[in-house]
Amino acid sequence: MLLAGACCLAWTAQVRAQSIDYGDMEQLFGEPVTTSATGKPQRASQVPANLEIITAEQIRRSGYDNLPDILRLVPGVDVRRTGFAAADVSVRGYNRPSNPRLLVLLNGQQVYIDLYGATPWYALPVELGEIRQIEVVKGPNSALFGFNAVSGVINIVTYDPLRDNASGVTARASTQDYGSLSAFGTARLNDRVGVRLSAGGFRADDFDCAGLDPATLAAQVRPRRESIAMDARARLAPGVEATLSGSAVDLRTFEPVASPYYAASRYNTDAVRGALSAETAAGLLGLNLYRNSARYDYRSGLATARLENTVTVVQASDTVKLGADHTLRLQLEYRDNDMVEPAYRNRFGYRLYAGSLMWNWQLAPELSLTNAVRLDRLVLDRSAVPGAGDGRAITDVSFNSGVVWHATDADTLRLTIARGLESPSLFALGTRQTSAAAGPLPEIRLVGSPQLDPSAVTHGELGYDRRLDAVASTLRAAAFVQRTRDVIADPFSAGRSLSRQGVLYRSTNVGDTDAMGGEIGIRGAASGLRWDASYAYISVSDSLDRSSRLSFENGTPTHVIRLGGGYTLDRLEFDAQAHWQSRYRDITVDARTTQRRPVDVPDYLQLDARIGYRLTDGVEVSLTGQQLNTPSLMQTAGPQVERRVFLTLSARF
Repeated sequence: MLLAGACCLAWTAQVRAQSIDYGDMEQLFGEPVTTSATGKPQRASQVPANLEIITAEQIRRSGYDNLPDILRLVPGVDVRRTGFAAADVSVRGYNRPSNPRLLVLLNGQQVYIDLYGATPWYALPVELGEIRQIEVVKGPNSALFGFNAVSGVINIVTYDPLRDNASGVTARASTQDYGSLSAFGTARLNDRVGVRLSAGGFRADDFDCAGLDPATLAAQVRPRRESIAMDARARLAPGVEATLSGSAVDLRTFEPVASPYYAASRYNTDAVRGALSAETAAGLLGLNLYRNSARYDYRSGLATARLENTVTVVQASDTVKLGADHTLRLQLEYRDNDMVEPAYRNRFGYRLYAGSLMWNWQLAPELSLTNAVRLDRLVLDRSAVPGAGDGRAITDVSFNSGVVWHATDADTLRLTIARGLESPSLFALGTRQTSAAAGPLPEIRLVGSPQLDPSAVTHGELGYDRRLDAVASTLRAAAFVQRTRDVIADPFSAGRSLSRQGVLYRSTNVGDTDAMGGEIGIRGAASGLRWDASYAYISVSDSLDRSSRLSFENGTPTHVIRLGGGYTLDRLEFDAQAHWQSRYRDITVDARTTQRRPVDVPDYLQLDARIGYRLTDGVEVSLTGQQLNTPSLMQTAGPQVERRVFLTLSARF
């Protein structure tokens, strides 16, 4: 309760979302804090949603060199590795290639690609060393976090060049002929201006893909990545700050794209962003403007094509504290989103207009209520086929409501209900692709549908946190139920129809699906020792059209267990992780005939370990082994994942 009061005092003194001094706040509360949910500094246990924070220290000690493996540390997060530089991530089930149900942000800026509504994890413009923390929010949170926050939110927060002094270089070499180099640095030009620069890249051989059909295998490429990013922040006046950032990434990988069809993929992305925040008598005013561009080229056994996407987003907000107990946040958003398929002379897009209102009420020092509502209006626009959905408007509402009760200094209860929206992706709404089939079928057509409806997720959850001082640990548990209506199947996932011309795949809404489950975990540290253990359970029941090629009921692992531990002795560190999950059913496809075949993925165990040695202050060498218990592991119906062993040399300044 004392910490809750202290947090309110800190909020009164400093109200600056995404620009607080995270280091000072961590020292004040003894744990990481966030501002992303309500705009004010909060511990994870105070947020009106199920939120967990992965710290920079956890990232370093894990030994992992990529975001999907790091996210697997969180109970309820499902990671499916489909290639050396390819993985699909979901929160609480419903994972599939190019999973479209997750909002992924980098310092509050969208980094998933709107073509499929999916996140190419290896194409994100961020180096692991520059990440201060990763915030993982479970459940639909559209009204609190914005567009596409359907099953969860992942917000990556980097070091602030105005407030943090952090720089580093990391080099890695491993099996699969892998080599990588990354560097980042912050610099204060004076007491009012700071800049952060980062760059990185890698080369590697992919896993053995001999099990794929020859037409698909012929398209395989060697994974590689190059990235550069800049973030400049300036204090223009007392209480007024400006941000200017930009990035560019070139990624080549071999992955299943929005389906089990493997393709050689190349992502060229670039982004620019400007933001302004000002503390005024009318509240904390915020303006966020960014433009993301992506060019996606793919080559598979079915087709070769290019898709281009440009999204421009303008967000304005006003966060006001009314007295000691009430906080209001009004947000307006405009999105201009376009997809181009040059080979087919097809352009499709939409304009989104949205407004949201959040109200946080501190009813008592130990009790708070947060309500948020958001209205979205999406207007479609097509140039290639006039009249085919052109001008159609889709209007819908999402909401979040949460009560947080600090029953004692050690016990916290959290009850939340929510309705989130998944808007159809640009590909699902408007694609027009035709390719010649290699098998007996003369033609394959992929057709989007402007008549698609949004998918709505209704969710209820009860959470419980308990601080166990006797064993220096924290226990977290949650149970949830949810229903998803009007599930969206893109052309790859929808049913097919046959004609003399070939095969037609068209996007459609395919029915409903229900889920229930929960997670329980414990984490602690004392006297150089650290430990954590968690169990996640989910049961899915589908009511989908028979024509649909989706099956979440069979395609979701029911049980996941994770154990972790570590020990630090002077300059030496040792950490290990064990991950076990139950079986599920995946899908593979023959690129020559487009025929799908179910594949049962058995339950599996993965053991990872890292040993590190601090050579000097700031310089460390470590050896990491992934999948130490087996040389190859079947995680999906695609190529088996191979054991990795890599050496890391890092220096922090």
